Amino acid sequence: MGLLTSPLLSSPVWALSLDEAVQQGLSIHPAVSAAEARVAEVGTQVEIARDGYWPTLQALAGPENSLWGEFGYDITASQMLYDWGRVRSRVESASAVERQHLEALKVTSDEAALDIIEVYLDVLAAEARLSVVASHIERLEALAELSRDRSLVGYVDRGEADRAELELARALEQRSLERGALSEARAQFRELVDRSPGGLQWPTPIPLIERLRETTALEAAVAEAPLFRQAREEVLAARAEEAESRAALRPQLNLEGSVLRREIGGRMEEDAVVALRLRMDAFQGLSNFRRVESARQRIEAAQWTQRATRRDLRRQLFTLLELAEMLEWRLEAVEAQHTSAVEVADAYQEQFEVGLRELNDLLVIQRDRFEAERQRVDLVSEQTRIPYRAAAQLGRLDALLDADHGQGVEREVPYGNGTGTGELR
Repeated sequence: MGLLTSPLLSSPVWALSLDEAVQQGLSIHPAVSAAEARVAEVGTQVEIARDGYWPTLQALAGPENSLWGEFGYDITASQMLYDWGRVRSRVESASAVERQHLEALKVTSDEAALDIIEVYLDVLAAEARLSVVASHIERLEALAELSRDRSLVGYVDRGEADRAELELARALEQRSLERGALSEARAQFRELVDRSPGGLQWPTPIPLIERLRETTALEAAVAEAPLFRQAREEVLAARAEEAESRAALRPQLNLEGSVLRREIGGRMEEDAVVALRLRMDAFQGLSNFRRVESARQRIEAAQWTQRATRRDLRRQLFTLLELAEMLEWRLEAVEAQHTSAVEVADAYQEQFEVGLRELNDLLVIQRDRFEAERQRVDLVSEQTRIPYRAAAQLGRLDALLDADHGQGVEREVPYGNGTGTGELR
């Protein structure tokens, strides 16, 4: 089996699978690290909210009546006995926010992983296109050499050789463009992965798109997508905030104990008190009631956001499904074009050798063959990307990468080694 290799490949390096490249890239991605730090921060906020179940301690101390008077103090310990679910709602709200950030971390990780996957496939596609151009140049060089020989012996005029040289010059220009594209893709890969893009392997075909064509499977996948779960947690956080706002309108029952020393009638007195007390938040106009209304409005907004997120996910997935089907049709057509071009090129070559065809006919059919091979590279590359794009929307990239871990696969590849097949590397 031939290999699609590029003349730009350097010395052999360790093969790097797609899963390994993604793991390496995520480990150094600053956006992922920032999202992880935010998750840690909101986790601390949950612990702070749970501390509301513990007693509170307040202490005041200082001189009485002057800077140098007798020293007084007031120490109060308070334990909440009943608060109409206020602390519980605060904990639920903080927990929902924490889950939101966990889903946001998943979204950020999947977006970063998809960027790495796209660049990984960019390198492979650029190498394949460069190999296709190299094979095309080999065929054109053979025709140009034949044309020069025919011109030297006077069988044809110089115009035929010039026509072959022109086609060869165009192919050499295309090779320069493909080399530039490959260099750019490799530079992007090194930036994202911090590794040299050597020994890359085409991933195993993933049947995710076929499974998503079933309506029930698609709806279930959307319901478990990180973006949708993030919107769902926003609704839960808003409901918890509304419950907390309602509880704040009612008095809270506390058990309080105070120890104080203060000046009364010119004499320092000490006292200790233990009592049940009702405490309420301070009212400023109707602000406390408006907080409840604001929380209710936030619930409504979060519910609309959840519906919009669901619709956007469905729309994006339907677009990917349609694109996958269209690419299948185009790939079949390009395969047929290439098969016909190869057969016609062989027939033209035989006819040319017996004087029934001109060199220009061979050049035209070779160009058609080259375009079909190049289109096939692009179509195969785009077809390979679609399952990963869908998985990134659904939060399933890790499962796809685990399924592909460590596997290189031989596929039919256009067509740089003259056989029509090769291993994409």
